Amino acid sequence: MAVLRITKYGEPILRQKLKPVKYKDIAPRLPQLLADMEETCLAVRGVGLAANQIGLDLRLAIILLPDPKDENAKPTRYVIINPVILAKRGEKVEEEGCLSVPGLWADVARATDITVRYTDENGEEQVKRARGLLAKAFQHEVDHLDGKLFVDLVDPKLKPEVKKAIKQLRPKWD
Repeated sequence: MAVLRITKYGEPILRQKLKPVKYKDIAPRLPQLLADMEETCLAVRGVGLAANQIGLDLRLAIILLPDPKDENAKPTRYVIINPVILAKRGEKVEEEGCLSVPGLWADVARATDITVRYTDENGEEQVKRARGLLAKAFQHEVDHLDGKLFVDLVDPKLKPEVKKAIKQLRPKWD
């Protein structure tokens, strides 16, 4: 396992809409890749990590959902390959951050309840209804795979502040 370099705001791969992958094509390298992604995500205390955040053009992400009752418990891992959000319900504005924009937090509106279809790490198609943090994480990671960042969803009136904050934070990322 290895802690991988996380791509940062401004790197072109973060703005690419990633094409679906064939499970059989990535299956041989999936165990090592997922182990590295999980180790990377845990090392930086993240909840999710998309493949383009580690420089890979694969429509794949992981979510590591912490146990709200036991902070020492191993998080529940979701491997999402070729995810598609089928339905969104409700809306809540909450603070959000991103491993590719370290140090920046901003309020973003997300659906509170979603239904998503994806292929899991075993090649099985899943349809999952998610609420709360899991719904937020699914939306955040699918956005990454679509070339979007959470800063794109910030209230337009706050975008000048966000751009200023990114400019100040950027030198610390190297």
